[in-house]
Amino acid sequence: MDISKIPIKDRKDEHILLTSTKNVESNESTWFEHIKFVHNSLPEINLDDIILSCDFLGKSISAPIIIGAMTGGTEVSKKINIFLAKAAEKYKIPMMVGSQRVILKHPETKDTFSTVRENAPSIPIVGNIGIAQVASSENFNYVEELIKNIDADALAIHLNVIQEVIQPEGDKIFAGAIKKIHDLKNQYSIPIIIKETGCGISREVAIKLVEIGIDAIDVSGVGGTSWVAVEYYRAKKQKSQSRMDLGKLFWDWGIPTAASIIEVNSVVKNNVSKIKVIGSGGIRSGFDIAKALRLGANYAAIARQFLIGSLEGQESVDQFIEKIMNELKITMLLTGSKDINELAKTPVVIESSLKNWVKQRGIEFE
Repeated sequence: MDISKIPIKDRKDEHILLTSTKNVESNESTWFEHIKFVHNSLPEINLDDIILSCDFLGKSISAPIIIGAMTGGTEVSKKINIFLAKAAEKYKIPMMVGSQRVILKHPETKDTFSTVRENAPSIPIVGNIGIAQVASSENFNYVEELIKNIDADALAIHLNVIQEVIQPEGDKIFAGAIKKIHDLKNQYSIPIIIKETGCGISREVAIKLVEIGIDAIDVSGVGGTSWVAVEYYRAKKQKSQSRMDLGKLFWDWGIPTAASIIEVNSVVKNNVSKIKVIGSGGIRSGFDIAKALRLGANYAAIARQFLIGSLEGQESVDQFIEKIMNELKITMLLTGSKDINELAKTPVVIESSLKNWVKQRGIEFE
């Protein structure tokens, strides 16, 4: 699919074009490079005996890998979602959909999301709505429509405050969001995932989320796609100098992914509610996934790499999944980890900026 040749009539298609063709990555790294695994020369296990499988929301999955939230609402996004859903079903890994808010105003777009469940009948699928929508809602009756649309196993509420305040269509209402999230969770029995969109989640925010009983936290830290960068390119096209200036200023705002995983894990690791942590933000390989899991994540989510693969076709998406699974297995072999639980305990050394961050934040890392 050559996205550059498709007429762009919708903001969501414009996002797909920009994230797949422009330099929208953060200039800052994930800080995964500051984590060094201690090599195990005598692992005493075979590569084929390594187990990647685990549970996600009560369902068995083949690996702790999630296709991250991306898109929906247009014909282009529908084609992308079909490729991704077929791959998720084939390899038995979870999938998040993009923001479903569009179906509330434009019901004709429902099939761009429902096609995910049609092509992935057995795997966990996560719905999606923004924090601005939640914060400004008088009631949450509309959430039932989002859940039914994809027969969702969970609902993600994405935190994209910085993007909202920069984009011209963005919402500016965020006060009272924590109470609203709590109210929404009380109204529905479905698991709630709170996910950032590229700026990371701090220990202080994680504490608030634990207090209201959130089921999972997706850190989505700095190091991957910068949605501020995406808005910068939109502002440039629209010749809005003020928004371009904001884009340049806040391009790299946030907490690096590695630091954010440690921050959140420091809060949830001893919590009786068993809140899960999803590491995301600049994860590009099975090696990165292994580092995220070692730092305290239970799963790792990837978005942009899957988006680019889906534009190339089904085979490209499938090959990418096989590639990262193999990379994860090899990393586990080289650390003597036969399963994910053992990988979480394997020796590592933390260096440089990440080491200083952990020390200054007063976090104990084991």
